[in-house]
Amino acid sequence: MEQTKEIQQNIDTNFLKLIAIICMVIDHIGKIFFPNNVVMAIIGRIAFPLFAYCVAVGCLYTKSINKYILRLLVFAVISQPFFVLAFHPTWNGFFENFLVSNIFFTLVAGVLAVNAMMNLKKHWWMLLIVVAMEILIGLDYGFYGIILIVIFYLCRNKSWLSALLTITWMMWSGMFGDYLYIGFIGLDIQFFALLALPLIYIHTNINPRINKYFFYIFYPAHFLIIFLLRIMLKV
Repeated sequence: MEQTKEIQQNIDTNFLKLIAIICMVIDHIGKIFFPNNVVMAIIGRIAFPLFAYCVAVGCLYTKSINKYILRLLVFAVISQPFFVLAFHPTWNGFFENFLVSNIFFTLVAGVLAVNAMMNLKKHWWMLLIVVAMEILIGLDYGFYGIILIVIFYLCRNKSWLSALLTITWMMWSGMFGDYLYIGFIGLDIQFFALLALPLIYIHTNINPRINKYFFYIFYPAHFLIIFLLRIMLKV
């Protein structure tokens, strides 16, 4: 547990997770009910970097990284049907898209990659599992998300290097699109994930007391609510 003292970035992770789930809900509501709302999509980009960072910190705080991986995997499986129903609330849509993976599977892959980095000589084979997951099921955010988690972990005790690599990786991953134009530059919407970085590198001390399982349960629960709303509103 001494490793946690090495973290130079913000360790107010419950606060960061609250912001992340709020941004996530705004993003999902926007995608389903207001698909042309760019502002909601931009706000949604803040969520994943916060989740990625909190998972990297979680790898250091957890008493057992194997149990951490298992817990994430269990909730990934639990969340999958609710995730698919929220975006595809018909029988045909549900079965056709059932293998489109939710974000928990990406977090599992990220933690596996971090576990490999902790002892590469012993756990190198976990990287093969990560690659297989991306190839076989197509992870949300793909290798972009996994590498982001690894960067946060490897640079946990060097804020300047973490910020430099994170900004470079995000900009490289988000500059090659035509979703939104600023002047003559076409930016992928993912570029706006950079908005999450001040929350990661500026220390806060809010420390809301929230049971860790709240965040796990919230994920499938909010998809269930969205699904029920779609049924009620016939959207």
